Amino acid sequence: MKIYLPSWNGDMRLTAAPKDDHESLLVLTEPTAQERMIVGEFLRHAHKEEWWKGTPPSKGKPYTGDTLEIELKATLSKASKALITFSRPKDRTLTAVKFSSGKLEVIEGATATALAAIEETVSKAKTEETKEKEAKAASVKRPTPSCPQCQPGAIGPASEVLLSFLNEEQHDQWARERTILVNGHLSGHRYLIAHRNSAIAQQVGRICYDVDDQKVVHFHDWSVPPEEEVLAAKLIMEHAEPWLRNEATMYQGGTDRYKNPFGGAGDGTESAGFAQGIGESMLSIFKR
Repeated sequence: MKIYLPSWNGDMRLTAAPKDDHESLLVLTEPTAQERMIVGEFLRHAHKEEWWKGTPPSKGKPYTGDTLEIELKATLSKASKALITFSRPKDRTLTAVKFSSGKLEVIEGATATALAAIEETVSKAKTEETKEKEAKAASVKRPTPSCPQCQPGAIGPASEVLLSFLNEEQHDQWARERTILVNGHLSGHRYLIAHRNSAIAQQVGRICYDVDDQKVVHFHDWSVPPEEEVLAAKLIMEHAEPWLRNEATMYQGGTDRYKNPFGGAGDGTESAGFAQGIGESMLSIFKR
């Protein structure tokens, strides 16, 4: 069983420690300053719960240790509940658990009720996993409505966590185009979701395009790697569609627009309009 907590430009993941089934291992990959702050909070909690015997950072201070594999005297379900609490907003977190059978269960939020459901689902997944394929879980946060124009750049290999949650058809499409096609769970609309540096994203100007309405869906999260941005969009569209399909993200029109659960129609659109205005002004200067 692996629990991924993809975050800002690096990965945090929990996995079973090799020494004991009742222990877990927090693995950090090139942790950023923000990730180290989250780990610092988590380790202070872990020390208080007697999961970890190291010296915790002072309150409000980041984890500065060199050890990137931290052993914990806590089960995966307990450790994941705590880590999600420290790393994700309570009202805009989606945790998906993929069983070895291919079954996917998704829990919305990081409230006490949602975390209890996560613990139960993780425990269930662990008992159902097979030797051939491990169960996996990922926690993602809601992107920001609207966005600046996509910028060109090199397309790196897809992250392990994204590939873990793609079906065979999506996997092949991602390998060919760095795009995937997903269906909205309420509207049934088809969305083309692209790596922010792909040719398609450059052509459309954003990472998400409603194929049926032929409209751009305006949101972004440039604080995370492109693969995580795609994973978050995929899981949300498939399980919490109004988070990303509402009057703030579909302000250019389109059918089946939902009420924005996080604000009004202006949520994020002012910054988009400002960015667009700057772009148009710069373009007019260069054309002179």
